[in-house]
Amino acid sequence: MEIRDDVSQQPCFDVDGMLGRLAKWLRILGFDAAYPKNAPTADRYFVTTRQRKGIPQIIIVTANDSVEQLKEVLAATGVRPNPSLFLSRCLICNIPVIEIPRADAAEQVPEKIFRSRSKFHKCSQCRRVYWEGSHLSRISRRLKSIGLA
Repeated sequence: MEIRDDVSQQPCFDVDGMLGRLAKWLRILGFDAAYPKNAPTADRYFVTTRQRKGIPQIIIVTANDSVEQLKEVLAATGVRPNPSLFLSRCLICNIPVIEIPRADAAEQVPEKIFRSRSKFHKCSQCRRVYWEGSHLSRISRRLKSIGLA
C-alpha cells in the first residue's frame, strides 16, 4: 500500500487512555491517534489531561467535552485537518482503511446497506467494513459547529 504525501505530513498523536473519545475524533479527521502501551513515542504528540515530566511534545487538554478537547489539540499544534483524509482510518484500530470492491462487501454488511451504497472501505487489521451512513451527517454537523467542515 502506498502512503500518500498528505498522510505522512500529518502530525501523529499518542493519546492517554482516558481520552478515548478524543482519539476517535482525531481518527475521524484522519490523524494517526494511538494509545501508547508504555511510554509515549518520541516523534509524536502526547495528549493527556495532566502534567507529565520528561515528555517533550505534550499537549494538556482541560475541556471535558471531546470536541472541545479536539479544538485544544488543533490549536496547540496549529494544524488544520485535511478534509480529504476525513474517515480514512479505522475508528477502532487506527489503521488506514482501504477501499474494497463493492462485491467484496456483500457478505459483510446488511443487505439493505449493500443495495443502497456503492463504496465500501475495510480495515486490514480488524476487518471492519465502513460505508457512508447517517453518522456522516452527524459528524459533519459537529465539525461545522467548531469550524472544521
